[in-house]
Amino acid sequence: MKLIILIVVVLAVIVWLQRLKKSLGGDRSTSGGSTFAKGTAASESPQAEAMVACAHCGMHFPASEALADASGAVFCSAEHRRLHSS
Repeated sequence: MKLIILIVVVLAVIVWLQRLKKSLGGDRSTSGGSTFAKGTAASESPQAEAMVACAHCGMHFPASEALADASGAVFCSAEHRRLHSS
């Protein structure tokens, strides 16, 4: 039983050290390493986009998808823009 606990603790420490090494040295590239893992989409952090609320229904959505009317109010769809103006 003691041997099993010791093995589990050793494995946990090894995993922890590997994760620590990866997080601290993730930006450094090794000369003999695989190029598959470098530059993948999972390693790139996406940029946050501003969210706005529809003036008609209140739903939040990305500002790049907003439709505005003459007064500057933003809407999630052309239908909500039309309904709000009438």
